[in-house]
Amino acid sequence: MLNNLLKYGVAGVLGLLVIASTGYARPYDDVIDSGYITIFVYKDYAPYSWETESGELKGIDVEVAKRFAEDLGVELRFLVRGADENIDDDLRINIWKGDLIHRRVADVMMHAPYDREVDTRNEFAVLMGPYFLEHMALVVNQKQLPVVENFGRFMNKPIAVELDTAGDFFLSNAFRGALQRSIRRGRTFADVVDQYSSGEVAAAMGSLAQAEWIATQAPDIDSHIAQPPMPGIVRRSWPVGFAVKHDSRDLGYALADVATQLMTSGELAEITARYGVSYFSPE
Repeated sequence: MLNNLLKYGVAGVLGLLVIASTGYARPYDDVIDSGYITIFVYKDYAPYSWETESGELKGIDVEVAKRFAEDLGVELRFLVRGADENIDDDLRINIWKGDLIHRRVADVMMHAPYDREVDTRNEFAVLMGPYFLEHMALVVNQKQLPVVENFGRFMNKPIAVELDTAGDFFLSNAFRGALQRSIRRGRTFADVVDQYSSGEVAAAMGSLAQAEWIATQAPDIDSHIAQPPMPGIVRRSWPVGFAVKHDSRDLGYALADVATQLMTSGELAEITARYGVSYFSPE
């Protein structure tokens, strides 16, 4: 797939957001009977999920997770980790097997690619409830690059991208590696935001949601969003949903209904708009 979509510990929490201690993912009745649900979100993955300096979890996926728990009438507990090597590892660690030390898993994993190939090769996890269509894009400093017709413009202009992401792989191989000297790799997404906000680079590459988010974080820069041709990229767009364990499909169906309600009511578009992000339906 996209090598973890776009790569991004346990976060601090407030109110109902407490650290998960469950050791296994559970079906619907077990979740309801226990009175709580544990939902995994990625660490350092703005605008979808990240932790503020005060320890509060914020983001689009965080708000959707809150709606899931609210609809089920249960307490919400978050499990927060960084991304592993790939999406298969994330599903294994966060949904059906757990980490090596504590074996901690979640009942639901947010922001899983709704992809048949990924679903087929992960027999212990099920991908469900697509709620967002994501795209690849650039946020560009208008002063440095007024127009970006193609990636050839970055032969002599620096561009930031998070290390080991789909964007990184594309830029590394574009024009047979001719852009290598222009790539400024951030170890984390936050590093990419800092590089762009400081004016160190002319553009940053990531998902469209990330590009739009970066623009909101650099108000002093006249930014525009660009989606030039990306020949050879694995995916220009992909639907995003969530994952549950293979024997928790009933929980997944219940939450898929909630996701559908959020989409059809317009509430999901309102949530993304609060983060400066455009909403695209996966349907």
